[in-house]
Amino acid sequence: MRSAGLVMGKSLGYLRTTCATALAAVLGACANLPPLNEATAQAARPCRAFFAQLDDRIAAAGVGDAGYARIPGYPYLRADRFLASFAHEVADGRAFDAWVDGLRLRDLEARRAELRNLGAADADALLARSAACGAELAQLELASPARRADLRARVRVPDDYAWTARVLGFYPAAVPFLNLGIRRYHAAVRRDYARPLATLDSPGPLMVWVPARTADTADDADGALAAAPRDALGIPQLDAQVWRRLVERHAPVWWIETGGDYDRPGAPRWDRHGRPGVDPAHPVVYYRTDYTRLGKAVLPTLSYIVWFSERPPQKTLDPYAGALDGLIWRVVLDPWGQPLVYDSIHPCGCYRYFFPAQALQRQAQGGFWQEPVLFPQADVPPPPLALRIQSQTHALRRVVAAAQAQGERRHYVLQPYAALLTLPHEAGSRSLFGPDGLVAGTERGERWWLWVAGVPEPGAMRQWGRHATAFVGRSHFDDVRFLEQQFAVPEWAR
Repeated sequence: MRSAGLVMGKSLGYLRTTCATALAAVLGACANLPPLNEATAQAARPCRAFFAQLDDRIAAAGVGDAGYARIPGYPYLRADRFLASFAHEVADGRAFDAWVDGLRLRDLEARRAELRNLGAADADALLARSAACGAELAQLELASPARRADLRARVRVPDDYAWTARVLGFYPAAVPFLNLGIRRYHAAVRRDYARPLATLDSPGPLMVWVPARTADTADDADGALAAAPRDALGIPQLDAQVWRRLVERHAPVWWIETGGDYDRPGAPRWDRHGRPGVDPAHPVVYYRTDYTRLGKAVLPTLSYIVWFSERPPQKTLDPYAGALDGLIWRVVLDPWGQPLVYDSIHPCGCYRYFFPAQALQRQAQGGFWQEPVLFPQADVPPPPLALRIQSQTHALRRVVAAAQAQGERRHYVLQPYAALLTLPHEAGSRSLFGPDGLVAGTERGERWWLWVAGVPEPGAMRQWGRHATAFVGRSHFDDVRFLEQQFAVPEWAR
């Protein structure tokens, strides 16, 4: 059973990656699009040919980026779950234009990394032409009402579950056993959180990692958010300076039980053998700025990702051990810039916890066919916060006031998440993540039996936008309505 599961999991993952790479180029060229008049079609051909040739080169080199979903037939646009959620809400006019602008920017963000990793000498010129051709094609093609309707119908982000694996693994029969393991894990976490903070054990010294700030966080970043103009989709328009002030203001303190080098945060890197690792000499925490939706409100989110070199084995044949490990901490801000909800996962998408920062009415959740998330701590103090991290497992054990974190203090540097997409490599640069969104070499032994849940390579580290978070049911860390799955919509968001 173990070997069969391993082979099946790898085969499905390979098939998914191969099909996605091939279809991105094929569908972009030959998707059955609504026809344009001859003059418009003729004007669009040079840019269409440019994108087809460029995507062929990217696919052949194996440097495609999996963070955003390509849109069949529209090679100059890509989507995430946030923008995809507007597909059936945007009528013609300013809202549609703002939506398309967002889709274009996501394509350019992905292409910037792809072109650098391609090693093209003229990467900057290719990116500039991608921007110009994207704008030209959007203007030419999306002037057609039929094309606009077609685009709205095509924009979607596939989920990260393989139904074939669930069928072949007799998923309905596996669910009772999966639920049993989830309940046992949740009970163990609750027991640990019930312990007094002073009794938490540590195999080594407690290290307190604090952010090295570069912005003046005493500035009124909250006021800047509240006063920010909103586009036709209701998205706050924040400049880079305001985002950075918010990021630094809410960056957590990492209070880490340090039993070895595997507990020291660092910058991911590729070694000379092409294996992933972490350089603890460069303590870095990566951040992402995004948006989510709650009722009628569009809310900013700040995510912080810390990486460790490994999760070391705690026993012989430990199925959860392997190269690279980490933790993702997300802050959802309300419209006035105050923390509304915190949540966290590991970069594998596993171990999801919620920590409400404000009084919110909980929704009924979970059940036999949907894995519940865990609310391990009843109360969260006001910021600044410290996150107590367990040695070896890097589990989040407690959220406390930063002043409570005692130990040797060191600084970490904040860097944009995009830096992970172009890490130094003997070939020039490579993304930490493959075209399938996974980090090669971070496979875990748990995949031998958890493949039946339909999650490709369960336990492996993966790229933002590819975090399936449930083994029972379906859930993603970037689900655009994830707050409404757990909480009633407050009055101010209705």
